[in-house]
Amino acid sequence: MNNGLETRYFLSALTGAGYYALHRQFLRPPERYFCILKGGPGCGKSTFLKRVGDAGRAAGLAVVWLHCAGDPASLDGVYFPEKRSGFFDGTAPHTVDPALFGASGEYLDLGTFCRTEALDTARIRTLNADCAMFRLRAQQYLAAAAALDARATPGLVYPEDREAARRRARSVCAREFGAPGKGTEPGRCERLFLSAITCEGKIFFPETIAAQCARVYLLDDGCGLAEEFLRIVRAHAVRCGLDVLSCPDPLIPSRTQAVLVPSRGVGFLAGTADDVPEGLTQRHIRLDVLPDPVRQRALRRTMRSDTRQQQLALASAVEQLRMANLLHNELEAVYRPCMDFAALTTFTDRYLRTFPGA
Repeated sequence: MNNGLETRYFLSALTGAGYYALHRQFLRPPERYFCILKGGPGCGKSTFLKRVGDAGRAAGLAVVWLHCAGDPASLDGVYFPEKRSGFFDGTAPHTVDPALFGASGEYLDLGTFCRTEALDTARIRTLNADCAMFRLRAQQYLAAAAALDARATPGLVYPEDREAARRRARSVCAREFGAPGKGTEPGRCERLFLSAITCEGKIFFPETIAAQCARVYLLDDGCGLAEEFLRIVRAHAVRCGLDVLSCPDPLIPSRTQAVLVPSRGVGFLAGTADDVPEGLTQRHIRLDVLPDPVRQRALRRTMRSDTRQQQLALASAVEQLRMANLLHNELEAVYRPCMDFAALTTFTDRYLRTFPGA
């Protein structure tokens, strides 16, 4: 994450493998300090985060915006790399606490501005249960979509195809990164989602790639060989002492969507040409030509059918997430009349007068 940049990610997402969270590994390194926000739905946490992020940007700091996969228009957090500090919504489903209160983080409870005695608790329980049911149904559709993924078609690739992909990766690594020096301290591998399946469909942040990478290697992934390639790239760059951003696939998080090496201005993206930000130099590596074409033709009908069924499952998952988000908006509406937003605004204004602080 380079200084002076704005980048956007998700720290958690609903996937075919269930709810997949990366926030603990992102927040807990001892050299980072996070203020953990608490408070119910509609209590102003996302608005507070937006104002803090804007204040950091106005102060000339690089800003990492951490979006909410449940509602991508909202925020789960902001992080300022130069200060090694940030703010994070530590409420469910991404509940988190400072590992060492006062040393690695602190709390900020926006719920103190809510008159909880005036809340309609029966309505809250009903809405929360219904919202959870729609999210459960969405996850079931996502699990079905993951099972139908064409990249996992039996018999599509053989061990020799995987080795061919790894050879190509090693060749690119030698050109881009050279060989690890003797005694080189390994780099760090950070994991963040570049995209997520949300109530608005699949949301992808190509501008995050463009902000950090002058060129991008586009890897065909119709046969699932991009994972072999990216695994080699990630490991080699780390051995060379380079910090790496490894971005899980939003549907199958055990796979990798992208590996970015900002210090070298290079990124590797599994996908199609439509995924690459406009204006970036593209280097297209055609991994899908490695498996035997006769074998691919024999499996094409099965793969096409699975892809159609997968698209239907994904569309159904998005619809369930849309319903969950509508109910969550209703839940927020229950809380808002009980909030003292004037007092919260006054508090936020006073808080930001000390920003970015020492």
